[in-house]
Amino acid sequence: MPALDAERGTGMTKFGCGSNPRLFLVVLLLSTFFGCASWTPANEPLERADPKHGYRPNLPEQHRDSGSVNITLAFSGGGTRAAAFAYGVLEELRDTEVVVEGERKRLVDEVDSISGVSGGSFPAAYYGLYGDQIFEEFEPNFLKRNVQGALIRQIFAPKNFFRLMTPATSRSELASQYYDKHLFHGATFRDLSEAQGPRIYINATDLSHGNRFTFSQGQFDVICSDLDEFRISHAVASSSAVPGLLSPITLQNHAGSCGYEPGELFEEALRSRTSDPRRYRAAKSFFDYQNEKQRPYIHLVDGGTSDNLGLRASLDMSAAVGGYKKLRELMGIEVPDHVVLVIVNAETDPNPNIDVEPLPPSLMVLMNAVSGGQIRRYNFETLILAQEAINGIARDLSTPEQAVKGHFVEVSFDSIIDEDERRYFKGLPTSFVLEDEEVDRLREAGRRLLRNSAAFQDLLSELR
Repeated sequence: MPALDAERGTGMTKFGCGSNPRLFLVVLLLSTFFGCASWTPANEPLERADPKHGYRPNLPEQHRDSGSVNITLAFSGGGTRAAAFAYGVLEELRDTEVVVEGERKRLVDEVDSISGVSGGSFPAAYYGLYGDQIFEEFEPNFLKRNVQGALIRQIFAPKNFFRLMTPATSRSELASQYYDKHLFHGATFRDLSEAQGPRIYINATDLSHGNRFTFSQGQFDVICSDLDEFRISHAVASSSAVPGLLSPITLQNHAGSCGYEPGELFEEALRSRTSDPRRYRAAKSFFDYQNEKQRPYIHLVDGGTSDNLGLRASLDMSAAVGGYKKLRELMGIEVPDHVVLVIVNAETDPNPNIDVEPLPPSLMVLMNAVSGGQIRRYNFETLILAQEAINGIARDLSTPEQAVKGHFVEVSFDSIIDEDERRYFKGLPTSFVLEDEEVDRLREAGRRLLRNSAAFQDLLSELR
């Protein structure tokens, strides 16, 4: 989540305004003044719902073959810090060779799914669209570019001052235009389908209800909207739209106009309010959008406010359909020999200065502390659920003829043994600009921590 972590103990947020607190307050005041002008819908209506149309995780022809090793990557939020850390993990997977089904392959080519949140959504979407091009282009185009400075200049540019007063343009719309120009080049989810890479999940947050919102045609079917025409830059801008600093990306709800009907599994989930409350809640968050009269618009903000690890999409979906066996059948995935989850967690520590100052914290420090504390607590619970889920998947899919092994790999700064080094990484700001040296150190740390993970080494020893 690019936003409100304290910068190296100074209590000063860096996102969107460098290290200048006055500029932060100006942005915040403009955000308040212009907030009501950010409602322009970014989506197109869908003429007819079709289970074979649009970007869907369950359509195997849109994605690379799963094979006997099923690998899911989850890239957390955390601005450029998170993006560089995740990029280092991709580099290590590229350079790691294993034997799969009798053939020597790069482990990165065995990645089946990538879920990205906020800063982590940038490498996820880029790799999904362009594959190995990420290793040539992503560093100069994003990691070592002052993205936040460019966004600030756009917001304060004279030509955009009056545009921002109109419903046609918002701060996040300007951000989306920047991402489109420098990263995604007009690509839509149709292009993501045609790339036939891993399944990509870009996660945002529904502002009014606080629920996770994942960009897939299944979710867009409910609101009768065509994801094929939706730009990747809009999805990434939604996932990284920090409340208060960047405006929401707004969708118009066209539910009821395309003949969409939920399947029997979801109808069953909606009837399980008392028998299986978790399943009911997961399904309800998905289908609440069907009431287009009460919810004609959907305002999406930073995905980190609902799930900063990008893991809830699969957890909620499996709960909604009634378990992992059902989910595997719906997605058309063969039973693998190995189920692997690699979580790249760029979480930072609380601001230590709060506890040593007698005066109440400033507004900026207060916002940092509240959002950061909520994210850390939620991350802890999500990690426990994810580890239990991997063990449960392996157990449920195993048969006397075929044993399925689960591998839970967490790549995080907490794994760094040296205290000074760990403090360095956890003190890096959540922003969209870092020094080149900081980016390089993050990449190296991602590679090293994955390589040294005992769970990862266990996977390699079996595949080699």
